[in-house]
Amino acid sequence: MFNHIFESNHKRKIVVELDERYFDKKSLMYAVVQHFTNEGKQCEMIDVNTLLLEGKKYHVYETNVAATYCPPVQRAVLTEI
Repeated sequence: MFNHIFESNHKRKIVVELDERYFDKKSLMYAVVQHFTNEGKQCEMIDVNTLLLEGKKYHVYETNVAATYCPPVQRAVLTEI
């Protein structure tokens, strides 16, 4: 897993590209929390759509990116609230 950070209009967006496929939102959220915890960041799940990361709240949704010659990639997108 790895993540990209984007900032615009003082809102932060973090995109986490996942190594595995998650078929329910709760498992996806636990994987994202574990990813940031492994990076040494303070992260906890508030509900199935909201994370608290380093003291800031983020709304989480998932996207799937189709690729031509490889399986689709699942991403978790965190948008600062």
